[in-house]
Amino acid sequence: MKNSFQIIIGSPVNYKKIVAYIVIDGNHVALLSQEEGIEKIKIEFFDEPKIKELNFEVFLEALNKAKAELLK
Repeated sequence: MKNSFQIIIGSPVNYKKIVAYIVIDGNHVALLSQEEGIEKIKIEFFDEPKIKELNFEVFLEALNKAKAELLK
């Protein structure tokens, strides 16, 4: 299991603030939203993830990078 990841910053029309998409092995897994402020960042998982399991350390690293990108 390779579990490489990418963070994509976007501005979907149904959000007031930018979001960070977490893409692991080419699959959109979740997004980080700061709609309620930077102290209350939320993780939103997609309804149909194609990944059923992934490496904990890779996911944690992706979450931390996504949060850092949002706070720039």
